Amino acid sequence: MSSPKVEKVMKSSLTILFVMVSIDYTGAVLNDLRIGVTRSWLPIVQSALDASNVSLPVELVDIYPGNTRSTFDTIDKTHSAVERMNVHAVIGPYEPALGLVVESLNIPYLSTTQVSSKSLHRNTFQIMPEMQWSAEAILDIAQTYGWEKISVFYDDDSGVQVLEELMTNHTIVVRAWRLPLKARSRQIRNALVEMRKVLVEKSVVLCSKENTHLLLEEARDLAMLSTPPYGWLFYDPGDEGQKVFTKYVEIAVNFTVVTLLDFNHTIESYDHSRLDFALASDALQLVTSSFSILEESASATNTDLSNDGVRFQLSRAIKNNMESGYTGYLDFNSEGRRSNFTLTLTAITGDFNYLRGHWFSDPPELYRPLVLYTQQFPFNRSTPFPLRGRTARVVMIEERPFTMKKRDHMLRRGNDKFEGFSVDLIDEVARMLGFDYEIYLVNDGKFGSKLPSGEWNGMIGELLAGNATMSVAPLSINAQREEAVDFTKPFKTRYISVLMRIPRRETSYFEFLNPLSPIVWICTLCAFVVVSVVLYALERIGRDKTQESGDSIEITVRESFWFIFGSLLQGNTDSTPCTIPGRILTSAWWFFALILISSYTANLAAFLTVKKINTPIKSVTDLAQQTKIKYGTVKDSGIMSFFKNTNIEHFSKMWAQMSEVEPDSMVENTTEGFQKVRNEDYAFFWDTTVNKYQTISDCDVMEIGPAFDPKGFGIGVPPGATYREELSMSILRLSDQGKLHEIETKWWDNTKCPDMTKSSTDETSSLQIDNVAGVFFILVGGIVIAAIVCLGEYFTSAMIKASKLDIGHKNDKRNGYGKTDPAFL
Repeated sequence: MSSPKVEKVMKSSLTILFVMVSIDYTGAVLNDLRIGVTRSWLPIVQSALDASNVSLPVELVDIYPGNTRSTFDTIDKTHSAVERMNVHAVIGPYEPALGLVVESLNIPYLSTTQVSSKSLHRNTFQIMPEMQWSAEAILDIAQTYGWEKISVFYDDDSGVQVLEELMTNHTIVVRAWRLPLKARSRQIRNALVEMRKVLVEKSVVLCSKENTHLLLEEARDLAMLSTPPYGWLFYDPGDEGQKVFTKYVEIAVNFTVVTLLDFNHTIESYDHSRLDFALASDALQLVTSSFSILEESASATNTDLSNDGVRFQLSRAIKNNMESGYTGYLDFNSEGRRSNFTLTLTAITGDFNYLRGHWFSDPPELYRPLVLYTQQFPFNRSTPFPLRGRTARVVMIEERPFTMKKRDHMLRRGNDKFEGFSVDLIDEVARMLGFDYEIYLVNDGKFGSKLPSGEWNGMIGELLAGNATMSVAPLSINAQREEAVDFTKPFKTRYISVLMRIPRRETSYFEFLNPLSPIVWICTLCAFVVVSVVLYALERIGRDKTQESGDSIEITVRESFWFIFGSLLQGNTDSTPCTIPGRILTSAWWFFALILISSYTANLAAFLTVKKINTPIKSVTDLAQQTKIKYGTVKDSGIMSFFKNTNIEHFSKMWAQMSEVEPDSMVENTTEGFQKVRNEDYAFFWDTTVNKYQTISDCDVMEIGPAFDPKGFGIGVPPGATYREELSMSILRLSDQGKLHEIETKWWDNTKCPDMTKSSTDETSSLQIDNVAGVFFILVGGIVIAAIVCLGEYFTSAMIKASKLDIGHKNDKRNGYGKTDPAFL
């Protein structure tokens, strides 16, 4: 098979021969080459002419028709201008009115844009390849790469052709988003978030340089650039995005750029696009080369050409001439469309770019259109962390002790307003991986659950919406959330426990009565009365009056009661039993009193000095078997999902109970749950980590176990985020270095409350006045009663004396005494 250079020489020779045979001898002199250009393209073609090495005299002519009233007026004025200026060829974007004019004058029209089949004439040559060819190239590349799901981003009608080509292949699932020509960041972000929701990781981009730049910026913020798993294919025929793509060298991207230009092209960046410059240069080269062929032919045969002859022969020369320019071989088919061209594939993988392959529009037989090249990567090539040097948006939820606002947060700004375990954790991770972060709290105060509409709320919704780069919070990892977002390795394990109010210990002024039960007090009182009466009876019956000792005191009923009472209180009395039965009974009573008083003293010490927490609920099972104390958890939380979906019998029953009284059982957030625990008979199911901290800071609540449903807390990231592994490794390194333990100790080991889980026998306290006030009341009562009795006896005695004196006076008067002896008084 002949080489392209040989084919080029043969075609050029045939062109010269054809022109020499078909020269029109009219006697006119061949003028300088005049090229008509539309006003908007004059600077572009002029730049191409200045950069070229054309030695032929070329004059660029502005063929702008001026202001026109109608299409007919435009055609008429354009025709007059072209004919008046003796234009030999036209270069620029295709315009229908101009196309009709040049066709009628046999002027070659080198169009730099696509021309519809209806507008394509015999003298029109389309320098820009058909978009249909590029669509086939993109399909071949996607199939070769093994892409099964593709998202297509485009901002003009040319993207529709690519979309149609991709959709004809039923092995590829295609999702498309059309962007405005001047898209906004929010519009592009919404499209990317939607793409991530449908789990599409490969993208084809057919957008302007500006939209492509915005697309990549938003994709970087959403961590959708790095490989694996993301792959990006850009159709950029003029290599306009060269500077845009090089901005992401710090990320391990997987970009493939399809361009018309050669891999090592040397086109400088002008004010206009590279593609326009390349097309203008190629069109100019083709026209000047073909015109030079005409000149050589006319000079060799010493003939002259008329103006019309030059135009006609120039069209034929262009059709048969094959030059090579910036966009490859300038070859045309019978319809004047570009053929036999090559697309270049450039791979961009971070800071390493290389020629990935070529796609040929007209490959030789037995050859495939797409040819890919292998590339040996440098041995020291490393994959940089995608977030390095960037600011990540970290969503958190206000939850003690993970994330809290400082007391003076109103005077602070940014991340300095927050403190807690999560804040310390992300600070260590960011310092280790070299990125900045911005903390914000989730608006709805939710952790994240799936709504009936299929959307997610809370922090999960923030990740899916692209508002957050990651979530650092007590967000438990479960199956439903794993389907929506990705998680790192757990940084902490949590269980579910119950938080309840500590039962208030009832104090009583007569707490000293507690060591003995009421029945014992009643029996003791009865025994006191019975023994006193029996003792009196025994003494009364058994006393030998004749042998009664003069020293003994007769035991009356009053003395018997006093003796028994004094013996019970271990006091001394004047009277003692004298009979043997009485002494036997007294010995039995003393033994009874010894045991009773000893037991009472021991129990009193225990009751008054040892704190006992008698809780009606000691486990989750106890809670499930009663209805007095209500229980619940945070609405739309992972713990609520556990109760809702569990197959464990008593947990299912508890969920049924919670569902029946849902307004009273469910709370909006943990703060509301803690308040409900303190103020009501309410048990709050929540994470052990949070409950433990609450018992540390609030001595009126306690945690009840045993804990159940172990799960891990992980950093949440958007699905497919390429920085998840680095975050996981940083957590493992922090754990190995002991940093995680230090942070946990900082927030969970600073307790000011006594540990209620220890045995009650290990915790004693001094007696308070509330515990023994009853004893003082009895003492005061005894004093008051004694005083009253004393006063009663005094007044009674005084009255008796007064009565006796009155009787004495009456007797004296009766006996003749007129005065009372003062000594008597």
